[in-house]
Amino acid sequence: MKLKRICAVLALLVTVNLVVDPDKTANAGELVGVSTLQITSPERQSLLEVTSWYPAGAGGEAVLVGDTPLFIGVQGSRDAPIAEGTFPVVLVSLGGMRAAPGLGGWIGSRLAAQGFIALVVQPPRLRASDAHLAPAEIWLRPGDLSAVLDDLETNTSWARHIKPDRVGALGFFLGGSSVLSLVGAQLDPDRYSQSCDEGGTGLDCRWFAQNNVDLHQVDATRIARSNLDPRIKIAIAVDPELSTVFSPDSLSAITSPTAILNLGAPDTLPPGLDASVLATLIPDSRYTIMETASQFSVFNICKPAGAAILAEEGEDQAICREPGRRDRDALHTEISTTIIDILSPRLLVTE
Repeated sequence: MKLKRICAVLALLVTVNLVVDPDKTANAGELVGVSTLQITSPERQSLLEVTSWYPAGAGGEAVLVGDTPLFIGVQGSRDAPIAEGTFPVVLVSLGGMRAAPGLGGWIGSRLAAQGFIALVVQPPRLRASDAHLAPAEIWLRPGDLSAVLDDLETNTSWARHIKPDRVGALGFFLGGSSVLSLVGAQLDPDRYSQSCDEGGTGLDCRWFAQNNVDLHQVDATRIARSNLDPRIKIAIAVDPELSTVFSPDSLSAITSPTAILNLGAPDTLPPGLDASVLATLIPDSRYTIMETASQFSVFNICKPAGAAILAEEGEDQAICREPGRRDRDALHTEISTTIIDILSPRLLVTE
């Protein structure tokens, strides 16, 4: 699949940088705070890198987060003090199995500007030698999000600024599957094991085959386990992977408000990302399709030389192009407005 191939190339091209150059920002405006947290994942027995975007007070250093030869960075105020008060929390999970790092700044900064603390959890970078570990990401990533929330609630610097009863989760691609898991969706192990069989809707099947990964051998108990976290009050899944693999019974048992968003016209959606059926199975859910966007719309804004960089790598330049030549910054605003409009009535309520 083209999207997966380009993501793999990006993972090699992109490194996350903090550049002190506010004139090159992708979204000019008042700065929000940004800091990097190192949080332990008990199940991984390793550290997670989390980028926190938050309403900020005066101070900090103006930086561009994720500024690379390919992408324009997102402006923030590094290590600025958190603004006085308490704020709702949004856990953010981006990416597929081989996601490029640093692609969550555009949504994190917009959420912070509207009064949320957004915690963008960076998944590990998986290479071909790690392919046998990749299926475990399906159950590890929901656990990562819960571990981040655990840490935040006990961290003396952050705990007094959060509203623990107002927590949402937002995910893109495999991150979308992860946030659905947090509100009770469970995978059917038989459906998962068959997702790369003929007629299946798996997205990483060619990569798995090239690296001798047999989904029929994946631990069925862990695939099917519940990752329900009752602290999550609302979930938004954007182009979630594995939509056809969830157990219908688990979907019908979800009680948290859930929103599903697909990017692209119905005839352009890959079968593995078409999530329209989820809203028919999840109670109290809504489904939105943005036909003028694409899966690449959630990537950062490309620099003028971005297309040439992709061409040099022998890759399709689609990642730097939007349908109908639309402006990506305008699409980011449209997508984020949709997301914030869903979150706000549940999380930004007044006392």
